[in-house]
Amino acid sequence: MADEWLLENMSQPRAAALLAKGRAILVTGSVEQHGGHLPLGTDFHAASTIATRVAARIEAPVLRVSPVGVAPYHLPWQGSLTLRPRTLIDLMLDVSGGLAAAGVRTLLVVNWHEGNTPTIRLAADEIQRAHPVRVIVAETHIITNGMFPDEMEFTHAGAMETAAVLAHDESLVTMSEMLDGDPVELGTDGHALFRRRDVFPVMTDFREVAGSGWYGSPGSVSADRAREIIDAVADHVTAAFEEVASALAERVAVIGGPA
Repeated sequence: MADEWLLENMSQPRAAALLAKGRAILVTGSVEQHGGHLPLGTDFHAASTIATRVAARIEAPVLRVSPVGVAPYHLPWQGSLTLRPRTLIDLMLDVSGGLAAAGVRTLLVVNWHEGNTPTIRLAADEIQRAHPVRVIVAETHIITNGMFPDEMEFTHAGAMETAAVLAHDESLVTMSEMLDGDPVELGTDGHALFRRRDVFPVMTDFREVAGSGWYGSPGSVSADRAREIIDAVADHVTAAFEEVASALAERVAVIGGPA
């Protein structure tokens, strides 16, 4: 079962044996509105279900740092929560110290929530400066869309996020409670403004993207297809993680640098 790879579910001897292999996985989440058909913890569940699949492939324990992430722009919807960036950095830094003391030298951060990304980069820098740990980040929402661009739209609460929740626990998807969303074209244009990489604004309220809070095509994916897609994403994360870790080791051996 996937939950057997969660650190909190392990006995201390099993955890110690796995951590001594030098690898661990951190999960960052978010608790934010996703319309009426998906749970507030969609991003947390998405990252968790991918992380536990990767864990089974590389035999590394998973620590879910927090279900709450950095999402202040969702606060107009009751139930949405946010951390200050400094809080998430401190959580990641503190738990990384314990993992490093247990023998971890490579830490894979599995993230789904776009709003966590800048904070994760800052946290990774602090972790690497404070502990003998290399941090590698997997942005799994980007991977999912990139692998299946025709099926997994890069929307909010659409097909891609519905697929991730279906793969985690299909009972959490309640299509019968779906509320009216914004037109896909309108939401896509709004999101594109904040996803610019050259000159861009910083979002203050998700209603600047979609007045309803969500847009997309959540009914376009089945549970069986969702599991296939998320398994493929886990395969990709596993292969890319091994590739990056190996490339880093080779560069250290060739040009020198921190071990």
